[in-house]
Amino acid sequence: MKHINFFFFVAILSILAYESSAQVRFINGTWQEALNKAQMQNKIIMVDFYTIWCGPCKLMTKTTFANVQVGDFANANFIAFKADCEKGEGIQLSQKYEVFHYPTIAFIDKNGNLLGKEIGYKNADEFLEIMQKYRRKVTK
Repeated sequence: MKHINFFFFVAILSILAYESSAQVRFINGTWQEALNKAQMQNKIIMVDFYTIWCGPCKLMTKTTFANVQVGDFANANFIAFKADCEKGEGIQLSQKYEVFHYPTIAFIDKNGNLLGKEIGYKNADEFLEIMQKYRRKVTK
């Protein structure tokens, strides 16, 4: 019985730790699913255009997107979507939105119109300011 109680205690702590350490939650799905979700929730889509060989892209994923404040703000205000610019629909999306440098973070309205894009690595503080700027654009 002690083992079962210990298991439940550890499971609850794990769930609480996961919930309290928010990071950007990128949706698993297609671009169309991201658009549908943005329309249903009336949110902007934040697209992380990356490649698997891009060092700054990996660093941004590891640090900036893992930051609690960035995660909390992004998850509350945007639909986050990752697009590998060398695979699948990421190729077409990078062409459509004219992405030539990595990482590029594009902010796209619920109808698929580009609001703007930010190029290069951004730390958590810089990225929070960027997200706030795009959020204000829509709330005006």
